Amino acid sequence: MIADRGENEPVPIFLEKGGEGDSYSFRLGLRAGIGGHDTARIPVGKRINPDPHPVLKEIHHCEVAGRLLEAANVYALREKVAQLLDSIAPSRSLPLAYFRVPAMDYVVPVYEDDGHIVSPVIGGPNLKSRDLAGIRTEVCRYLASTGYVNDADEVTVGVLRPSDLSLVAPAAIIRSLGDSHLWIPTVEGTSAEGPVVGVLGHAAQLRPAERRRAGAGPAAQDTAPAAPEVISLIRFVRAELERMRSATDPDALYACEVRPEIWTAAERRTEDARSRLVAYLDDGESTRLELNVRRTGAGDVAVALEDRHINVFLAHSENALARQVGTYLAAAGFLRFANEVEIHAAEAPRAERLETDSIWTHPEEVHSTWS
Repeated sequence: MIADRGENEPVPIFLEKGGEGDSYSFRLGLRAGIGGHDTARIPVGKRINPDPHPVLKEIHHCEVAGRLLEAANVYALREKVAQLLDSIAPSRSLPLAYFRVPAMDYVVPVYEDDGHIVSPVIGGPNLKSRDLAGIRTEVCRYLASTGYVNDADEVTVGVLRPSDLSLVAPAAIIRSLGDSHLWIPTVEGTSAEGPVVGVLGHAAQLRPAERRRAGAGPAAQDTAPAAPEVISLIRFVRAELERMRSATDPDALYACEVRPEIWTAAERRTEDARSRLVAYLDDGESTRLELNVRRTGAGDVAVALEDRHINVFLAHSENALARQVGTYLAAAGFLRFANEVEIHAAEAPRAERLETDSIWTHPEEVHSTWS
């Protein structure tokens, strides 16, 4: 007699040889990339065993969800990867993110379940919310009530990148100057057009993508909210809020905790607007703050402000951009009033040398000289 006990099939993990030397990677049954066009692969590293051993000369290792796995060979390492995936994804749904207390190295994973974001804390309450912002509030309240942290700022977040299952810091977090509860983490990835930054919203499933039928339209996984860089992503989220008729002011959105490489990629797609935002901070020394304004291909303007981390602001005009930056600085205590940010034209750089063609005189001056 055969009975179905409801067990999931083993996670498909295939060993692939890399293109350089004797490097390897594990190919998973997991659709990666924005839109699910790619396949997730976990790179495998190899290092010399520092401790003397008669047999174990090399150690193979890889990272899965922030955990370092090591084994004597790639086949034993593959078994460890499968066991870990079974433990962190019991229903074949990987965690969306991990909330961590660095001082105690305590982590709380969050999952997507039937339209909700949940965090089944072992021995604690079953936390649930409609979105990541709500579950962040619930997790921080739980960690503060149990004595793990004193303030929500002590809790860090790491997102699970589907392309290689690495636990990384968010590429940026979308916040609002008018709504302190809005909190949208983003993650970098790839699409058919190239690198993108996308909104974190759906959990990756440990199963192959369904085979498409001829003539069928694009699958749901092909419409992930993403943009080529963080400035375009802010514009995209604003358009979505307007379409949804949200109570949050779309023009108040900005990106905070932007990683340096994410801002560098966005800055390369803009040009200097030949203007600066200037403010004298209320710090007792009237420190002069000068920010370089960038103009995008869509015609709007953006600026990056580095405080504890990089903040990126986007507006339709320079005056609106100055109001955004002023509102942020005033709320943080750097300015007394939000309207103390001024717009200055950028000074033209001095020429290294004077070219002959740049020397000229007015015609009347030439005529009077020769007469």
